[in-house]
Amino acid sequence: MNLAAFMAKVQPAIEENLAEQLTTASQLPALAEAMNYSVMNGGKRLRPALSLAVLADLGLAWQNYLTEVSAVELVHTYSLIHDDLPAMDDDDLRRGQPTSHKVYGEALAILAGDALQPLAYQWLAQSELLSAGQKSELMLQLAQASGADGMVAGQVADMAATAAETITLEQAMAIHYRKTGALLGYAAVAGGIIGQTNEDALSLLWDFGMTYGLAFQIKDDLDDLAQDDTEDKQSYPYLLGVTGAQQALQQQVTLAQEQVDGLQTLTGHSMQQLNAFLAYFKDEME
Repeated sequence: MNLAAFMAKVQPAIEENLAEQLTTASQLPALAEAMNYSVMNGGKRLRPALSLAVLADLGLAWQNYLTEVSAVELVHTYSLIHDDLPAMDDDDLRRGQPTSHKVYGEALAILAGDALQPLAYQWLAQSELLSAGQKSELMLQLAQASGADGMVAGQVADMAATAAETITLEQAMAIHYRKTGALLGYAAVAGGIIGQTNEDALSLLWDFGMTYGLAFQIKDDLDDLAQDDTEDKQSYPYLLGVTGAQQALQQQVTLAQEQVDGLQTLTGHSMQQLNAFLAYFKDEME
């Protein structure tokens, strides 16, 4: 199964589950509407899908864990709502639709983001399928990935870099490891925690998610350049040149493949779906 086929299976299930779970997210209609608007605004669902890929590779019935793996999507969405605010990136559109603060005003948009973050932990805490230890570890890992040393730190560094005249490759990588990679690292680890893998496998899953996140960012930068000649000083084609960025992408994909091979050895499973995630890049590079 390739990535497109896997996503065709899991994405509708993620969407349906998110819509169902959000119906009870708040008793305040205005807040519930604002939360639902941003969560259901056409995301790729890459993060929960990555968790489901790990579960599928470990032989678990991924359909049973849709709510648990979708907690990360709530955190991701809250970060997008806040990132779009006038005090941050000041964006009018998100995925072709008006951003939350353009529809609901800044105050309600901020509060919708505020509400989504604890709801993610609520979904994990209320799981009837996970042990207390699994819940605790998932919540700890999500807090670390999204907090002051993870995604939020990446956003702070991103704002500083935007204001600076120049930025180094090392600074750009540090931003993207935190801002993009950390939640993907969590998503991969979450699958391993639910699947009860050992510590060595969890470490490799984290590394894979972070590596995959950087590869995803490099490819996104290359795709943006192909569609728009505007130079972004944080982008990899700007910092490395197009050829250098393509080589950097290849290096990340090679490293991620080594990590998947290591997971196959550690777990005894073929990791077919993680290989499909990597094939997405390989197919594009051929």
